[in-house]
Amino acid sequence: MYDAFFDRVLTRTDPVVYFDWGTAAPATGMPTDSFQIRWTGTVTPAFSETYTFYTQSDDGVRLFVNNQMVIDAWTNHTSREDSGTITLQANQAYSIRLEYYDNSSSALVMLSWSSASQGKQLVPGRALTPAP
Repeated sequence: MYDAFFDRVLTRTDPVVYFDWGTAAPATGMPTDSFQIRWTGTVTPAFSETYTFYTQSDDGVRLFVNNQMVIDAWTNHTSREDSGTITLQANQAYSIRLEYYDNSSSALVMLSWSSASQGKQLVPGRALTPAP
């Protein structure tokens, strides 16, 4: 099981987290299995209410919002959805960190959210700001 991020191979900005690599490598220079990815930045909600965050992943995933672990599914598993909730204030930027690892075979990871005022959807690029 993986619990650390070591050698950085790639840095880039992704507008949303919605990836299904199948059995391919996520990017040139990365292996097809046994890799880790971390996304960092801020998330800014439109409403002041409780948000449910959802991850769909094939292997391990952890989500931290405002330095609070919201999802902890850091295990080898086939594709599944995990979720957790946190109360957020409208138009306030909160730190967000999504960590993912692939052990073997298929690799996928997706990040969605919902609230009482907004249906379940991918966390949109307009609500995400990458870390500098």
